[in-house]
Parts: sequence; C-alpha cells; structure tokens
Amino acid sequence: MNNQIQNTALIAGATGQIGRSISHCLLESKRWEVIGLARRSADHTEYPMIGVDLTHREDCLSKLSTQRHITHLVYAARYDHFGGAQEAVDTNIMMLQNLIDSVLSVADNLKHIHLVHGTKYYGHTKAQRPVPYKEDDACGNFDSFYYTQQELIKRLQTGQTWTWSISRPHAFCDHNINESRNLLLLVGIYASVMRECGLPLIFPGTIQSYLSKTQFSWLPTLARSVAWMMTEPQCANQAFNIVNGDSPTWAELWPALAAYFAIQPGEPANTRFEKLLADKQAVWQMLCARHGLKPSQLQTAVQWPYADYALSCPWDVVSSMTKATQAGFTERVDSFKMWRAGFDFYRAQKLIP
Repeated sequence: MNNQIQNTALIAGATGQIGRSISHCLLESKRWEVIGLARRSADHTEYPMIGVDLTHREDCLSKLSTQRHITHLVYAARYDHFGGAQEAVDTNIMMLQNLIDSVLSVADNLKHIHLVHGTKYYGHTKAQRPVPYKEDDACGNFDSFYYTQQELIKRLQTGQTWTWSISRPHAFCDHNINESRNLLLLVGIYASVMRECGLPLIFPGTIQSYLSKTQFSWLPTLARSVAWMMTEPQCANQAFNIVNGDSPTWAELWPALAAYFAIQPGEPANTRFEKLLADKQAVWQMLCARHGLKPSQLQTAVQWPYADYALSCPWDVVSSMTKATQAGFTERVDSFKMWRAGFDFYRAQKLIP
C-alpha cells in the first residue's frame, strides 16, 4: 500500500454511476484505498470488487468477515427500481442495516459512514413547499427510505467514535455511456430524432413544470463533496445539499438545449416521451446507420419514464447550498455549460449524431 494512503473506503453500489464516480474520485486523489461492493462483481475495475447480496444478512457477514482495515463506508446502493417508481422502504432499510452490522463486527478503526440520499427527503414529489430547501427542514416524504435510513444511522452512532454524513443531490448528471437513467443522453437522443423529423423540441411536461425552477447535480462535484464530508470534522453527523448551485427554469433551459441542435423549442405538451417517440424507431435506426452511431433501440437506449419524472414537477425545486459553503465546500457548476458539454461528449462517443 502507498505510504500516503491512510484510509480505506468500502463503496456499496460501486457499479452504479454514483458509486463509480465516488470510487474514481477517491482513487484519483492517491490518498485512498478503495474496495467496491455490488450484487454482481464487475471485472476490469481499478480496485478490488466483492460480490455480495445486501438483502442477505449471512452473505454480508461472510463476504466482509476479513475486511478489518475499513475506515470509511460509502453507501450509494439501493434496491432495484425503475426510474421514478416508488422504492421499497423496508428492503432498503434492511440492506443498510445488514451492511453496517457486518462492517461494525469486523472493522477495527471505522471513522465515518456516508449515505447518498436526495431531495426526495424534502418531499419534492409530494407537495409544494418553501424554497430553497434547507438541511434542517422537516422531512416531507416518509414514503421514502431516506428519513428512516437517517434515523437508523443517527441511532447507531450514539455513543460511538465514528461519525456519519449524508449528501442530498438532485437529478444527477454525468458523462456515462452505460447508464439508462441519464438525462443528458436522453435529451440528446430525443432532440436528434425531433430534428430529423423536422419537429420542434416539444417539452413533454406541463406548463407548470416548464415554468418551474429546477436543479441538477454534476456527479464529479458530488463525488468530491463526499470525499470532503468524510474527512472534514465540521461535517460530522450532518446532512448537506449538493447541487450545481444554479436553478434555471425549464423555460430558460429548454431553448438553449434546442439551440444546440439547431431546432426550435416546442411548447409544453403534457404528454410522455414514449408517446412522442412511439412511431420513430425507424428514424432512430436511420440516424444510427447514417452517422455510424453505436447501435441501440430507441425504446431501451435510456429510461424514458425517468425523464418524464424528472421534467414533471409542477413547482420550484431548489436546494440551498449555504450550509455546505459555510462549512468550506464552494464548488459550483454552470448547468447550461454542463448540458452543452454533455452533448459534446455523447457526440464524440458516437451515441448521438
């Protein structure tokens, strides 16, 4: 082990886009050893991977029985679900409990546990509430597992030397070619098809969602914030919003996205992406062939229902970054530039024309 490395992070959900981003960030710093956890162990990773079923307590205890040198646990796992669907609370609580119990039973020097959550904690899918959301706001969605996981980690930490932290991102974005819940790629495919059909970039949501403020979390920024929270004493036993820091309305952003593809922005249509694209598989196949794109099926290249969910909120969704700023995390991202750079990336990867 590198003499500069003093911490070993166990990343649950290491094959997911958040887990991969955090793992890469820690490795790139040269100050961390990383061990990944996933239901199916991945090949050709930069770090050791352990295949474990977090829903199976005995499997957790057995697979982690030798991991005594773990100092930090990052929990970026969740039970399988489709984008926008209600997630199983009991199962997600059990998975976290199984993992923490297994780590605590063997780790000699555990320092910190970090949970990756999100703005569902504030209930942004349930009801309108004052913005910006602040970390000490009351939970607005008890149907989400976030609140129960937070209460679990607080209870387990009482009287212990290790600490915890929680990040709350929203609509995370990344340059990732293997993730179906990917807003940047999704809009890129949609815009390419609409342009080929001579149509404007119709907004699938309602006029209310079109005029509402929204926000995004650039995953490399989220990853760096997790590394910061795990090592900054001021972050002990705290939750932090981690978003880009701007909050455009879709009415402001949508014309900019249309301009990238040299088409006109369309009006809100109160429909679904899948309906708008239902008869356009042949158009997409023609685009793939003409531009030498990597072959894909229009209906399965991305999760269209996830985008319907992401564009559907009829009120402002804005998280305050004041607490993170005051504690020392000042990184911000221009969301307009993030979207344009994402389209550039997916063009270079031959995923959109």
